[in-house]
Amino acid sequence: MTDLNKLTKPALNDMLAKPLTASALKKIAKADLVAMFDGQKPKTRKPRELPDRVMVEPGKPEDVKATKAGSKRHLMAEALAKGATIDELTELLGWNKDTVTSAFRTDMRALGFGVERKAGKYRLLLPKGMKRIPAHDADTTRADALVAACK
Repeated sequence: MTDLNKLTKPALNDMLAKPLTASALKKIAKADLVAMFDGQKPKTRKPRELPDRVMVEPGKPEDVKATKAGSKRHLMAEALAKGATIDELTELLGWNKDTVTSAFRTDMRALGFGVERKAGKYRLLLPKGMKRIPAHDADTTRADALVAACK
């Protein structure tokens, strides 16, 4: 932070929460301006609290698609299944916040999953009858992965 004693009176006045008029600024001593600046409360905003809600409704079980194991879609679905914050998802996927929230509506809806927000954490909603996230790899077909997810 800059040394307040090295600033001019107009520069100090600009930093005040409620600046003085030009005539009041001429009448006040510089030391008093510094004291006024030190005495004011810092401007802090209360973080916005988002209400709990279902962001994307889960689809029908027959519309669910299997993801490729290890893909970003699969990593996102796994993190959401455990419950994750936006910050955790941005760090995990390497995406920014807007891309992550957009992926809830695009990627998770395309896979047939839903997403809900509860107490600041985002959770995955599976369609009825699904017990886990269907994932396939080189040895497993998508159809086999879907059958295994329902067992």
